[in-house]
Amino acid sequence: MGGELSTSPQDHPRGPHADGGGPAGPGTHGGPLSAAPPPGGLLDRHFYDRPVLAVARDLLGATVRHGPVALRVTEVEAYGGTDDPASHARRGPTPRSRVMFGPPGHAYVYFVYGMHWCFNVVCGPEGTAAAVLIRAGSVCPSRLERDITGRDAPARSGSAGRVDLPGAAGPGAPRIEPKVDGPPPSGPGLRRWASGPGRFARALGVDGGYTGADLTGPGPLSIHQGTPIDDAAVGQGPRVGIRVGTDLPYRLWLLGEASVSRARLVRPR
Repeated sequence: MGGELSTSPQDHPRGPHADGGGPAGPGTHGGPLSAAPPPGGLLDRHFYDRPVLAVARDLLGATVRHGPVALRVTEVEAYGGTDDPASHARRGPTPRSRVMFGPPGHAYVYFVYGMHWCFNVVCGPEGTAAAVLIRAGSVCPSRLERDITGRDAPARSGSAGRVDLPGAAGPGAPRIEPKVDGPPPSGPGLRRWASGPGRFARALGVDGGYTGADLTGPGPLSIHQGTPIDDAAVGQGPRVGIRVGTDLPYRLWLLGEASVSRARLVRPR
């Protein structure tokens, strides 16, 4: 892909671990990764060094872990580089977007609307700029060994396992503590605990200090392989909450998941 995004979904592999090689269309697979980890295994750098839609598709069902908290990814959006009008990288490297041009497999966390952090995963070859926004997830109850507020979790400074990438929030950067609601609710409320990108980041307990964090290393923030998801269980459509690039089918989600965020269309200006 080389950082380019096609306007046609069939130009991108959607099968588990598709690497973009060979023809691929809806419900078909590209070539398999040479060393795909087993369920629960840490996703390595090669996983992220692929076309953004292939990475987005394969992140569905994966588990994002931070300390005692584990969230299963149920909804994602793909964003490219200078050719994607809705991408932060559309104007080239800036202090905020430069991390998107860096090595794949790192976190990109930005602040929106003066109240929400959004957690993204940098992918694609270095220098091309691409990232996957994690829009929603479901709580993995077996990982809630401790209070989800993080009182017994590693400190949320984002320093452990972090690389010093250009554009990453440094020690002198202003910090806004992530808002955490406390222990997750039981019953129906649990299904919406990490619904929407702001809630996902808040439940995970990450903020701008985690921009540049290496997701493939021994740090507190990591992503692990989930069980394979059949193409028939995946929905695909336009991204939401944006005013440009609304015709591109770069939003993917697990069908029937209550945690998938409710799409709110934004009218173009």
